[in-house]
Amino acid sequence: MTEAEQRPQHEETIIAVKPGFGAAKRKSARPDQVQRRLPWLGIAAAGLLALAAAVFFVLPSWVEERSASAPVAAPPVVEAPEPAGPVLSEEEYAALREQAESLLADVLAQKARLEELSAPVWGADEWLRYDATARAGDDALLDDAVQAAVAAYEEALAVGEGLLGRSDEIMGTALDNGRQALEAGNPELAIEQFDLVLGIEPGNATAKDGRARAERLPEVIELVRQGDELRRGRELQAAADAYRGALAIDARWEPARTALDAVTAEIARARFDALLSGGFAALADEDFDEAESRFRRALDMRADSAEARDGLVQAEQGRELAQIEMAEARALAFERRELWDRAIVQYETALEADATLEFAISGLARSRERSDLDAKLLNLVDNPELLLTDNILAEAEVLVTQARAIPDPGTRLSGQLARLDQLIVAATTPLPVQLQSDELTEVTVFRVGRLGTFSTRQIEVRPGTYTVVGSRMGYRDIRKTFTVLPGREMTPVSVICEEPI
Repeated sequence: MTEAEQRPQHEETIIAVKPGFGAAKRKSARPDQVQRRLPWLGIAAAGLLALAAAVFFVLPSWVEERSASAPVAAPPVVEAPEPAGPVLSEEEYAALREQAESLLADVLAQKARLEELSAPVWGADEWLRYDATARAGDDALLDDAVQAAVAAYEEALAVGEGLLGRSDEIMGTALDNGRQALEAGNPELAIEQFDLVLGIEPGNATAKDGRARAERLPEVIELVRQGDELRRGRELQAAADAYRGALAIDARWEPARTALDAVTAEIARARFDALLSGGFAALADEDFDEAESRFRRALDMRADSAEARDGLVQAEQGRELAQIEMAEARALAFERRELWDRAIVQYETALEADATLEFAISGLARSRERSDLDAKLLNLVDNPELLLTDNILAEAEVLVTQARAIPDPGTRLSGQLARLDQLIVAATTPLPVQLQSDELTEVTVFRVGRLGTFSTRQIEVRPGTYTVVGSRMGYRDIRKTFTVLPGREMTPVSVICEEPI
């Protein structure tokens, strides 16, 4: 098929759009450009030189020979021919020639640009007209027909501008068609359109990018198809992975982006629904901590969810009620075991949840009172020597009376009372104390009285600490302290003044 037959088919695949290329900037012609454009000027010049040589060297001798053999006749009168156009002055000619050469430079630059855009392939008759007009300008300039050269070059430039506009239109339409083919999922048509652009402008970045996407499009479409199938089977996470795989190949493939957003939303809805279901199931099982955890996670996903917020309130209230009930049960158990300090903690915990709880208020008062009693009794039992002091002994007897008034005292309190009774009896039961002297020393026992002089004397005193003093005229007084304890045998106490003054 010839080039002319191919052009109409080539242009059928495009749609006209607005041109995007401007005309080439005109520049002054250089001598070397003119020489490259008219390579045969040298040949013409050589021919003219040969003709001139013939005129100067051959023509005179030939004229002389003709003069000698022919009679001399008067020269005929020849009228000057009518000029073909206006006669140019030297200045006008020079200006027109300079203009023609400048236009020639513009034509050369324009033609180079058109050839870069493959205009000979798609330009058809316009390109033939352009090329012929430019050559006509070259011929006119070679013949010094500068006016004709200027007119031809100007016409060629106008035709070239039209061709440049057509190239912009072709590329713009092909790019639009390629993008539309991509969006429609037609990689073959997209590649065809982008190749059309690259045939005109091989370095076109948009066409290169579009063609690369079109080459990868079948793989992208297949991954999206797989994702759709998985999504219909409710394998949502696998579907999301397929869509992400498609976007990893072409991040601008909108169907994959749309599908991924939709399946991600479905996954989120399923997770939210599962949290709600699990939360209400935990409420039913009175697992309030688990219920609260699930409802809080649901609210993190949807802060405006009324269901999740209601569930959270129920979980918090249920946990508070459970804590109160548990605190009451534990407190009563600790009371039965007479672990009063631990019962106090439980009642205080219940009151932190609700300060008006009557059972906690009365239980806290009761536990604190019993805890105080327990501490005092335990101190006396563990430290019986405290009972040797009269005021403490009196307080202990009052304490025992109060403790006996408690109904259902419990094993611990009963044991403490029994032990304390024994200690009080022991602390109030007199014990014998043997005193020895020299019948010369006056003996006095504080809290007992003056005993006088004696050799040996036995007294009975309650357990406790006593001070004995001995005095004798002319001797220094003697002072001793002794302690009487229940269950301990005492050695005799000697009271004799032996140090003279």
